[in-house]
Amino acid sequence: MEVTQDFTATSVDFDALMKRLLGLLTKKEQDVIERRFAIGREKKETLDKIGRSYSITRERVRQIESVAIQKLARISQDKSIRVVHDLAVSVLSAHGNVMSEDLLVSEMIKHIGNQTSLGVNAVKFTLRVSEKLVKHEKNQFFRPFWFTADVKISEIKAGIRDIQKLLEKRQTVLEFDEIARVLGTKYSESMLESLLYVDWGFLKNENGWGLKSWRFINPRSIKDCITIILKKESKPLHFSDIMKRISADFPERKSVTPQASHNELIRHEEFVLLGRGMYGLREWGMAAGTVCDLIRGVLIENKGPMKRQDIIKKVLEKREVRLGTISLSLQKYAFFKRVGRAVYEYDEGLDYNRRRKYSG
Repeated sequence: MEVTQDFTATSVDFDALMKRLLGLLTKKEQDVIERRFAIGREKKETLDKIGRSYSITRERVRQIESVAIQKLARISQDKSIRVVHDLAVSVLSAHGNVMSEDLLVSEMIKHIGNQTSLGVNAVKFTLRVSEKLVKHEKNQFFRPFWFTADVKISEIKAGIRDIQKLLEKRQTVLEFDEIARVLGTKYSESMLESLLYVDWGFLKNENGWGLKSWRFINPRSIKDCITIILKKESKPLHFSDIMKRISADFPERKSVTPQASHNELIRHEEFVLLGRGMYGLREWGMAAGTVCDLIRGVLIENKGPMKRQDIIKKVLEKREVRLGTISLSLQKYAFFKRVGRAVYEYDEGLDYNRRRKYSG
């Protein structure tokens, strides 16, 4: 997600700004704000933890935090704060007036000089004391995000629902240009792009945007990973190549053993063994087995001798195979008896004796 315009570089001394802001609060309010926003600290603290330290409820801590923020929003006219707020409004305006918090703060920091270790946390807190900006807290549906006060939250949620409906209708990954083409009459392109980074349910891969609930772009199992790999390649792969791709494409699954992957290939009907360790997807219409198995099946189905070219035609209907491999198999195995000029039949007795010999 890129900025669509340049912003004037801004210099803000956040160390000094935080001291001035926090100095306007009571000691308890100051302590709660510092701990809740990790101002001068490594980590944020929960409402529960702060409440226990004061022997008060988490709801009371929330009230203290809220009162402190409201107090600063009313009484602070600090020039540095106005600079930060104006920058935030400018960045938001360039992105449809709504952005996920991480992207907004990251973009702002690019244009703010004199950074200290306070950086990100100080920017987030400074945004909270603005009447021009509104924050939506993180929940099970949305990342934490900000929007300008003149935008209705209902408009934001409507835009997210429209993107969801479009993806659900298409049931495939869409490039952003296609999403913008379909929904661009209702929403600006910049807003649509921002919304894709706001909702937890959207997921981007190399082909575009989809829904996180789709297993074919967000695998939840080894089976899903194998399916994604085969669909991406659009051709059969050897078992060893599938294993390499799992490690390369899904690094979080490097601990998957060859046996576990092989078990998935054997267990699920979606995968077809094509012979010599090669696997494909049943949905491709490929028949399982070696080329020898395919020829045997064709001759059995025909219930009698067949010309060589007819055998080749029928085998190719079942799977894409090299012509030379078919001819070689007809010559190699004695149970494919030549009974005429380029005419073959299947001798079940010879085949049975061969298998009995090797199994014994």
